[in-house]
Amino acid sequence: MTRFIVTVIISALGTLVTRQALADTRVTVHDFYGPNAERVHDDVVNLLERQSGVTIVSKVQVENTALRLGVDPYSRTGRAALGRELQLSAWMTGVVEKRAGMLKLTLVVFNGEQLIGRTRLLGRTPDRLSAAIKTRLWRKSRPALMRAAASYAANEPAPAGVEASLTAASASETALPAKHLAATDDASSGGGTAEAASPTGTIDELPAPSLVASAANAGGAPASAARDSVSEPDVGETKSNAKRGEAFRGFFGLGSPYRSLAFISPATGSLGDYRLSGAPMVDVNLAFHPTRLFTDDWTSWFGLDVRGQLAIGAPTVDRDNNQFESHYGAYHLGLRARVPIGKQYVSAFSGYAMNRFSVTAKNKEVGSPTPSVDYRMIRSGIGTELALSDSFRLGVDAAWLQFLSVGDIGRWFPRASASGFEVATFATYSLTRGIFARAAVAYQRSVFDFNAQPGDEYSAGGATDEYLAMSLGAGIQL
Repeated sequence: MTRFIVTVIISALGTLVTRQALADTRVTVHDFYGPNAERVHDDVVNLLERQSGVTIVSKVQVENTALRLGVDPYSRTGRAALGRELQLSAWMTGVVEKRAGMLKLTLVVFNGEQLIGRTRLLGRTPDRLSAAIKTRLWRKSRPALMRAAASYAANEPAPAGVEASLTAASASETALPAKHLAATDDASSGGGTAEAASPTGTIDELPAPSLVASAANAGGAPASAARDSVSEPDVGETKSNAKRGEAFRGFFGLGSPYRSLAFISPATGSLGDYRLSGAPMVDVNLAFHPTRLFTDDWTSWFGLDVRGQLAIGAPTVDRDNNQFESHYGAYHLGLRARVPIGKQYVSAFSGYAMNRFSVTAKNKEVGSPTPSVDYRMIRSGIGTELALSDSFRLGVDAAWLQFLSVGDIGRWFPRASASGFEVATFATYSLTRGIFARAAVAYQRSVFDFNAQPGDEYSAGGATDEYLAMSLGAGIQL
C-alpha cells in the first residue's frame, strides 16, 4: 500500500513538473529546408499552436525585434539577445530529405545557443508526412522543449568542452550539403526514428542546412547511445499513423440531375418520352477504411463506399395540360479497394445500387405516359485518382451496371431486358488539412430491349434512359 501511495505521489509530481516546465514555453520556428519545407514549417507551427502552455513567437516578430535591436537573428549572439528580449525558451528548425521514395524530416530544438534534442519522422508522401507530424511530433519533441524551458529558466551554461568540439565540427561541415544528414543518420541510427537527443552544445549559424544537419546528427554522444535511442518499429508506426489522415472521407454537395427517357419505335399511342431539365439535388458521399486507423499494409486498401443523391423534380405538364410530379433518388452501398501507387491511386469497386425515378399525376384519374423506374443493380467498375499537385486531385470512375429489377418498366414490358454503364469524374481541392472542395459529374445510360409481342398492352421496340448529375460542395478527411 505504501509503495502504491509513493508511486501516485511521484506520478502527480511528475505531471506538475511537466505542466510547470511547459507553462510559459515560448517557441519560435525557424525556416525549414528541403522539399515541401514550407508546408512542414506550417504543420509544425499549427501543431504547437494547439498545445496548452506553448506560445508561438512568429518569425515576423523575431525579425522585427532583431531590426529594432540591431542584431542578426541568425547569429549566436543575436539569438541570445532576442531570447532575452522576447523571453524565448526554444528555437526549432529542421531539414526535409527525399530518399528511396520517402520524405524524412529531422527536426532539432535549441534554447538559443544550445542544441537540446532532435526528432525524426518519415512519410512516403507530403500528406503522410503531415499526418505523422500531427499524430507523433508533439509526443516525441515535448521532452526537448521541456529541457529547453528548464535550461532557459535556470540559465544553465553549455557543458564544458562541448562548444569547442561542435564549433570545430561546424567549421569543417559548413560547405557540406544537406545529404550529410542522411549519411550520418544511417551510421548513427540505423535508419530508425530517434527520440530527442541529449544536449550537445552551441552552433553559430543555425539556419544553414548543412549546420542543421550537423547539429541533428553530431550530438556529441557515442554512436552506441544514438542507436540505443532508436526504436525500429517506431518507423513502421510513423508510416502507419500517416495513413490515419485518410481513414474517413465525407462529402456533402448540392447540384441537379437531368434525365431523358426516350422510347424506340413506340407502337402504343399513349407512350410518351420524358425529360427533366434540372431540379435541386442533395449529393452525399462517404468512404471509410477502418484498418487505416491501425496500419498501412494491403488491408488498408479496402473500405466501405456509400453514396446517395436525392431530388424532387419540378412539376411538368403534358400536351393535355395534365400536371405531373417527379421524384429522383440514387443510392450505392459497396466495397472499394483503393491502392496507392506513389501519389496516385487506382481502385476497383462493387456494390448494390438503386436508382428510382417516379412520375405521378396530380389528378389520380390521369395515367402517367411513362413508367416509373426502380432500378436495382450490381454496380462494379474501376477508377483512378491523379495528383496534379499537392492540393488538386482529379478522379475518374467507370462502372458496368448489372440489372436485377427495373420497376414499372418490367410490368409494362414483361419481357424487357436491360444493360447499362456509368462514367463519373470529380475534382477535389484541399482548402485546409482536413477540408476540401469537390466538383463532380456523373453520366449513366441504360438501354432496354422490350421484346414486345402482339397483344401486349404496351408495345415499343425499346428505350434509352439517360441521367446526368452534377454537384458542388465540400468535404472532410480524417
